[in-house]
Amino acid sequence: MNRVTQAQTALVMAVVIASITNSSTWSQDRSKFEKSLIASDVNPDVPSEETQRRASAGHLREELELARDYYAGRGVSRDLSQAAYWYRKAAEQGDPAAQVDLGYFYLKGIGMKADVAQAAKWFQRAAASGSLAGKLNLAILYLRGTGVPQDSHLAITLLNELTKHEDPRGEAYLGLLYMLGVGVERDPRVAERLFDKAAKHQSPEGEYAMGTLFSVVEGHQHDFPRAATYLRQSSQAGYVPSKHSLGLLLVNHPELPQNQGEARSLLETAACGGTWRSSAILGILYRDGKGVPRDIAAAYQWFMIAEKQGGQKTEAYLSADISSAKNALSADQQQLAENSAEQWMGAHPNKDVFLNQGDRESAFFPIDEVYSTELAQVNSQTGASIR
Repeated sequence: MNRVTQAQTALVMAVVIASITNSSTWSQDRSKFEKSLIASDVNPDVPSEETQRRASAGHLREELELARDYYAGRGVSRDLSQAAYWYRKAAEQGDPAAQVDLGYFYLKGIGMKADVAQAAKWFQRAAASGSLAGKLNLAILYLRGTGVPQDSHLAITLLNELTKHEDPRGEAYLGLLYMLGVGVERDPRVAERLFDKAAKHQSPEGEYAMGTLFSVVEGHQHDFPRAATYLRQSSQAGYVPSKHSLGLLLVNHPELPQNQGEARSLLETAACGGTWRSSAILGILYRDGKGVPRDIAAAYQWFMIAEKQGGQKTEAYLSADISSAKNALSADQQQLAENSAEQWMGAHPNKDVFLNQGDRESAFFPIDEVYSTELAQVNSQTGASIR
């Protein structure tokens, strides 16, 4: 593989996330909770007997506190069924944020049997209460016909409501639909306006979209410094697709301002998030000694990791490189690299959209990743390659 092509969407996110943050109520308290939760391993806060008593007596705030504690294992043994129980209690009292959370639990089968119809019902209740996150998730369900009849018109109506509230997630998602022509007539100019609005509202997805436009999309003006700025902002929020794209951009354009080892570090982080193309590029870097010491064993290890992450779709990209690297190693070296790749995969088994905690609300906590869609995975060979 002398070239690695950055197969990206015709413009956007590898995955679009609808976050469960900031309903019309409780937004500040949720924000404080999420930030404290990240640091809970350092200073665990064991739920008090008073919290347990008040939750059992039906006090909303304490119900939500216990739900989060059980979900994260914060001060208690992690118990997803208990987390679902307390989210249900809060949702039944009419809290929109809890209704969205419960919808997510039903959608993914967390602490209960998956039930997409129930997920849609709770998103509908949250949306009816004015929850922007509820409306966004409901729009996605209508687009896909998951738990509800497929209705792209209603989905677009909900997304347009979000844009009127300047909701950055709604802006980014609606931009994606205009870029791909899903549910609306394809219009890249409208899409870019929506992406620009989302980026200005500090949406990591919107920033990623703008960075992609200015770096790899054919027919669009390319401005690599501007692209790097957008991608770096998104990457700092923990958005994994931006880490991959920025790492590749810096590799291909060493004239751009960058810290020593920054490109490799970004690609390694994206690889940890399950991005097989990042792993493959790392293999190329070590194979060719580009920005790192030439190391065929390390190259073989990264190629093996990429193959495990990507499955069958990686065969056409990786088979020649894997064979070449393997043949250059002794049997012991091959075994050691293969064992290391296996251990690495065991430590990084998931595909993530956000990895590190950023300052943006979109990246608060894994529970905030309510729903991801494969809608954006329309490959477009862009010709962005390692040279």
